[in-house]
Amino acid sequence: MYAATISDEFAGFITIADTGLHTLQGPQGQSIGDYGTLDEAQEALAEALFPVEHDQSDVAAARPRRRRTGRRGVVSALAAG
Repeated sequence: MYAATISDEFAGFITIADTGLHTLQGPQGQSIGDYGTLDEAQEALAEALFPVEHDQSDVAAARPRRRRTGRRGVVSALAAG
């Protein structure tokens, strides 16, 4: 069994079966997955705890634009009332 740490903090543990399979558990004992090597398990732990941030420009481009309404409608309603 290996104790996994990130920045000197406990981040989970990795057990190795007799078959050589590396089973990764997160910091709260949650199962993250099985991996062929210790390096693959360590990389998966880092990705599970610190997901890669997406480029925000992609999100902004995909977001529908809000239609702007002018204040003219509000002013007319107040003047008419």
